Amino acid sequence: MTGSLQLKRGIWQCVLNFRDNDGKRKQKWVSTELPERGNKKKAEAILKGLINEYGDNNYIEPTKMLFCDFVSEWVKASKSHVQPTTYDNYVHMLEKHVYPYFKALGITLIQVKPLHIQQYHSAKAEEGLSPNTIIKHHAIIRTSLKTAIKQGIIRENAADLVDRPKRKRFTAEFYNKDEINQLLNVIKDTAIETPVLMASYFGFRRSEVIGLKWDCIDFANKTLSVRHKVVRAKVNGKLTIVQTDDLKTDTSYRTLPLSTDMLDRLTALKQQQERNRQLFGNGYIAEFSDYVCVNEIGDLLKPDYVSDKFGKIIDKAGLKHIRFHDLRHSCASLLLSLGYSMKDIQEWLGHSNFQTTANLYAHVDPNNKRSMANGIASALAI
Repeated sequence: MTGSLQLKRGIWQCVLNFRDNDGKRKQKWVSTELPERGNKKKAEAILKGLINEYGDNNYIEPTKMLFCDFVSEWVKASKSHVQPTTYDNYVHMLEKHVYPYFKALGITLIQVKPLHIQQYHSAKAEEGLSPNTIIKHHAIIRTSLKTAIKQGIIRENAADLVDRPKRKRFTAEFYNKDEINQLLNVIKDTAIETPVLMASYFGFRRSEVIGLKWDCIDFANKTLSVRHKVVRAKVNGKLTIVQTDDLKTDTSYRTLPLSTDMLDRLTALKQQQERNRQLFGNGYIAEFSDYVCVNEIGDLLKPDYVSDKFGKIIDKAGLKHIRFHDLRHSCASLLLSLGYSMKDIQEWLGHSNFQTTANLYAHVDPNNKRSMANGIASALAI
């Protein structure tokens, strides 16, 4: 099999040349779904993967391919253009749920009907999966079928004719101002004091907190920039720590001002890390010297460690149990109670759209609504 890249309507396409089971030469176009600008290397990686996958005698005509195998190939192809954690989730959903279910049915790609997908939803609901989780499974199925349409294998998307489960509204857990201050007292001088402080103050995601580097802090202009993250993900089937500049969305890249107090805290932390470096000498881990959130011997704080330690500390202190990620919600709640607009909060948190912010936090402070009701009552003669 040979292959090349072509542009079609501004999208990179993989053109595969091969011989079918009867020895006839054929050509197949596979869309990478990647726009032209800045994505040629990613497209080349997808092309190479397709050639490696189908370059032997195991090539199967798409019309004869089992649906579960097609979804599997779609997941593999997505690896080059999705976040590592997203790909990890895709693989989990595929291997644990989608693949074994449709493999047992034995249906090919062109045989998939809306009834098959609807029955899949019902089966997973009976297994105890939540509606929100089943919706994620549906998204994989639907998008893979969408790709099959682009490749000219099928004409309609069976998943579009299926009613998805009704999504359950997410209610964010959070600490109020007094609880946050109590937490900051409890967390003082612990190994995760800095991550907790930064998450509470800036509403950072865990990956953004641990990924914070010293060169992202402008001490002269009193600003802090988010442009790097650290996540746990599967690489070649093995859980590992991934350090990357590829953030969740474009709006995740943001620059925030530093108050004088926060600037002083960060300055003191940087000085303390320098003293630790001198104290431990060769025993100090220099690999992570660029990072803010390290322990006393310079080792980077790992995502799971931060979350586990956080849970143990608040439980021991008798504080309301929340997740580490809920500090992000707590920050938003605090900003809302201080009178800042949803638009301001959206930009502070780095949400990609206003609706995400509104859906999560519009309801978190009942005192605001009570104040509004009292304001209307005083303005109108009722």
